[in-house]
Amino acid sequence: MMEENGQRVFFRPLGITESNFYWDGVFNSTADIVVHAHLRSTQANDPDIHSQPNVMRSWASVKKRFPLVAAEVQEYESGLRFILREEAVTHLRPADVTFKEINSLHHAESFINNIMDGPRPLSSQLLARIYVLRRTDRNDHFHIVIIIAHCVTDMPSTSTVLRTFLDTLSSRMEPPYIPLDERVHMYQPLESRLSYGNLPLVKRRWRRALGYAIFTVWMTKFKGGHTLPGNFSQSAFHTPAKARSHISTFSTKVSSVILSNCRRHGITMNSACFALSQVALARVLCRRYIRGQISEEEWDYRKRQPMHFTGGLNLRPYQDMDWFQTGGSGDVGINISFFWYTLPFMPLGEMSKGDASKLELVDGAPDFQALMSFDRFLLRCAYVKAQAQEMFKHPRFIDICTAGHDRVASTKEIALNWLEMKDSVLPEDGHGGKRSVQSLDPIAMQRGSALGNMETVLPLDYPLSPDHELSPLRSAPHPHRAGYPAWSPPVDAVEDAKTPRLHIEYWRSHVHAHPGELYFGSSFANQQLQYFTSYDQRVFSEETVQEWMRELKDAAMWYLGQSHDDKVSLQSKL
Repeated sequence: MMEENGQRVFFRPLGITESNFYWDGVFNSTADIVVHAHLRSTQANDPDIHSQPNVMRSWASVKKRFPLVAAEVQEYESGLRFILREEAVTHLRPADVTFKEINSLHHAESFINNIMDGPRPLSSQLLARIYVLRRTDRNDHFHIVIIIAHCVTDMPSTSTVLRTFLDTLSSRMEPPYIPLDERVHMYQPLESRLSYGNLPLVKRRWRRALGYAIFTVWMTKFKGGHTLPGNFSQSAFHTPAKARSHISTFSTKVSSVILSNCRRHGITMNSACFALSQVALARVLCRRYIRGQISEEEWDYRKRQPMHFTGGLNLRPYQDMDWFQTGGSGDVGINISFFWYTLPFMPLGEMSKGDASKLELVDGAPDFQALMSFDRFLLRCAYVKAQAQEMFKHPRFIDICTAGHDRVASTKEIALNWLEMKDSVLPEDGHGGKRSVQSLDPIAMQRGSALGNMETVLPLDYPLSPDHELSPLRSAPHPHRAGYPAWSPPVDAVEDAKTPRLHIEYWRSHVHAHPGELYFGSSFANQQLQYFTSYDQRVFSEETVQEWMRELKDAAMWYLGQSHDDKVSLQSKL
């Protein structure tokens, strides 16, 4: 710490994971997180709820509770540093909060696309900002759009920022703050907080070296693979993505049936999504092969390839438990990792012989039963679960996962090269010639994970009821409630919080895709299961992605949206 003009300035080096995502963000917003919430005032004639003073007060409160979002990053020869100026925490900067007017929900969604397509709205001096979109067509509706650099947040902490902002916006009482010097001390890089106990530094280094060696061996297993048909040009992975997203929602009734069947068969939504993704891709490719849109050479290659998936891992439970239990589970910061799963070649049934003449086609492709029986679906889900269990039970699990984080040199090189070339005009598609699917070795089918029931961390009504476990009015600590000290709220604050002022009509997060990326995830909110995808439209066409998403939804309906009690017992092999 140092002082500058009578104000404290805190600084520390970025960790490896933070540095990776910082350079991603420099590469034209790659991995930046955009959260959009459509809000409705629940009380008649309550214009103060989104008034400029109230919004400014609420965002200032968020910065004081989570000062890392007010930090900046400075580049030095020795590496990157977070610089946190006390003035930036206690005062709003001009770009912190922006107000705009819109005339419809569609207008709000167009605003999101413009953010994704335009110049980066963040910078090394501005790692988070908020837009307030007021509706001219409905006075009781408005939207907020929060943008945060991935180097200071992940999905758990992004939901905390949104929840805290909404609770403050709808509350008339401001709980006390944790002193800034104490709060800053809580923001340690992921690599420093991993559960090594009292191990000496030498032994920690030895464990990390061992983890890297095991990780290197594991990664040699991931060869080949394939994904959706796309325009993989020579420059695809060095050109910023044209980020797009798509969402598909199940009805409340169907969502309940799908989740009940998952519990009944002992499978998670995460493992189910990988198997469903496989069979959905199989129908997309079968349809193209039957139409003559895929060559025999490509078809023969694809049907022999395994399929790799990159799943997200929340590493917060594997860090200091005192920190975790007192708010670390939801505090601001980047605390995630990734792991590769592999499933066998895509399920094709009789189509593996390449002759569809004897098959009954449904919408131009063999139906789900003809490609993969329900029993085989369960087996593939079990195979994913077994891989996850093997990984989590490994004594060097943490060291293996974090060994794959050190890609700072490559992400920095790509970002700096792009900064030099960004003013050059490149062709929209196919720059540098198209690559064959065989040359993409190895390649993951998709990234992604199941986020679970988001209402447990992001309720729909605000202020939070005083008896809600995440309410800042509660005195007992909670793993997801960060940024609040223990205190005794006055009676009028408790009474005021019993009447909701805000309701979330709809919310979703957008992650600016990496080049060539296809990200798929699921979540449960408002009693409905949602599938969502983020992708690079320079590589994957909107038509192809939407076709695949329709197949995913139909696959979920067939395998998990109905009973299969009349099927034979689970005996077959993968």
